[in-house]
Order: sequence, then structure tokens, then C-alpha cells
Amino acid sequence: MTKELFKNIPSKVGDLVRGVESGRIGLPDLQRPFVWQDSKVRELFDSMLRGYPIGYIMLWESPANYESKKNSIGSNDKTYVEAKELVIDGQQRLTALVASMYGVKIVDKNFAEHEIRISFNPLTREFAVFTSALEKAPEWISKVSDVFLAKENNTISTLRRRYIRELNESRDKKDMNRLTDAEEDLIENNINALLNLTDYSLPTLEISYDAPEEDVADIFVRVNSGGQSLNENNFIQTLISVYENSTNDRINQFCKESRIPRDGTSYNNILAVEPSHLIRMAVGLGFRRARLRYAYMLLRGKDLDTGKYSSEERQKNLDTFKAALEKVMNLNNWHSFLNIIGEAGTSIKIKYLLKVL
Repeated sequence: MTKELFKNIPSKVGDLVRGVESGRIGLPDLQRPFVWQDSKVRELFDSMLRGYPIGYIMLWESPANYESKKNSIGSNDKTYVEAKELVIDGQQRLTALVASMYGVKIVDKNFAEHEIRISFNPLTREFAVFTSALEKAPEWISKVSDVFLAKENNTISTLRRRYIRELNESRDKKDMNRLTDAEEDLIENNINALLNLTDYSLPTLEISYDAPEEDVADIFVRVNSGGQSLNENNFIQTLISVYENSTNDRINQFCKESRIPRDGTSYNNILAVEPSHLIRMAVGLGFRRARLRYAYMLLRGKDLDTGKYSSEERQKNLDTFKAALEKVMNLNNWHSFLNIIGEAGTSIKIKYLLKVL
């Protein structure tokens, strides 16, 4: 009988977010370019508050013999040193929720830091993308993260009273009627409805740890429920993000600097470097394998001879990858490579011009 590839895990948004906070769930998009527009995050909150479905989350269970070590959101101080589950599909949705609900900064497509700020009107139950005008409007709570963080700090009553007081003061200045008891009740109910989004049920599928990497990689590339096209390089970067985040940070920094004119960096006039470029070069150089399917196995710690996983094997393979990456990102090697490309391009142009003439 064929073993089932998936199992259903009843999950709530709050459980998933706490899993990311603790490090139990690996969420690479917190460290790599986030492609959603803020307006799409606003729509996500609106859909949840209305009770609409927002898709599902797919996790990949880590090999069973990886240890979880006890050592919170937006920092590297995690309860789990090694993620027990990896987000395969739903990375953008989960990143949007973690970042906007708790004020965690993400990086945009140009590798610049960005805070996703979604505003909420407790009188009308409306969401909006943050603007300076909304920040000054007393009817709006300028960032939903203020509400969720207040709940974490047991200061939600203080936040609600301050909101009501400031709104009444604004109405006094405009010679408007103060809030009625019914309106104050409405405000409390709607703030509670916002907080209750942590109980929103989000269908979650978990892929077994012993599922073949080729199958999981194929799933990763095919799934597109979040509107983001995925490829093999994304899959490998996901593994690096979870198991070797400092290396992932260096890759992103190299890519960021390739776009900013400055001496002593990866900047050039030919190519805005993407993480996928560096990953493919490092895999080819380090493992002498053209097919990326082997990289999936190696970076998860699989011994290709025995078929067994171990943290020791994973670390050895990561060290091989990092050594190759050092050569790829060596600025002397990098700029020599770019000079060769530039010279080759010039020669081709000259030959073409001579032929035309």
C-alpha cells in the first residue's frame, strides 16, 4: 500500500504565527524579497474578517532525527535552533500575517527594509493601507500591529480607552456628538473581532519528512496558490534560509550591493544579481552536479550512498556549499568574470559592425 504523502493538520493563524516566532516553523520570506503589494495584505485581512477562505498552508516535516534545541519574532533568538517544519506553499500569506500583525520588517524586491502597515477602523470594520493621513485620523488605528502587540502585553484595555478618548476629543473640537454607548460597544466588539483573527482556521497540509525530495521539489515548483511563481532555485534558497540563515543573509547582501554604485562591492553595470544566480553557481562548483535535484538532498543532510539523514551530513554539505559560495562571491573572481563577459560582448559587437560595413 502506497504511503500517503500528506496529512491534514488543523491549524489556526495564531498557532502558525507562534510557530514562526519560536523557530519551529521555518519561514524564509522573512529574510528574502517579499513580492506582495501592501494592498494585497489589506485584502487578506478583509477576507479573513469576512470569513472568506484565503487558501491553505503546506508544510514539510524535517527529518525525524534532527534535534530541536532550546536556546522571538523578527530576531534570530528562536526557541528552536532548527526548524521542525518548513513552509512549502503559503510563504507570502504567512509572511504578510507575521509581518503586519507584529510589526516585523521585511525586505522588498530591491532588498530595502519595509514595514507592512495596515490600518483598521473599529467603527466601520474597514482595513486600509497605512498613510500619513490615516495616522492623523482619530477614527483609524494606524497599525493593526499596535492592537496585536497590546494583546501580547496585556494592554488592550488601555489601547481601547485611549482610542475612545482621542476620538471623543476630536469630535468635541468639531462640535460633533460624543460616542454613544452603542458605538463604544461596537468599537470593543470590532477590536475583539480583529484580535480573534488569530483563531481563524487555516487549512494546513504537512508533507512527511521521508517524502522523496524530488516529489517535494516538484510540489514546491508547481504550487502557486499565493500568486508567486516558484522554481528550483527558490526551493534551495528556502533550505538555506532555514538551516543556514547567516549564509542566506550574505547572499541577499551581495545581491543588494550589486544594485548600489559603490567601490569594493558587487556593483556592476551588467547584472543586478539575484540569489538564484549565486545558488546555481555554488551548487555547480561545490558539488559538480548540474542537476539541482541532488542539491535538495545534500542540503537536507542526506547521504547519497546510504540514503540516511543526519545533522552531521547536512552540516558537511552546507560547509561544501559555503566554500563554493565564497569563491563565487569573492569580489576579485566576480569582477574578473564580469570583465570577461564585458570584453566578450564588445568583441561580438565589433565583429557584427565590421560584417555590416
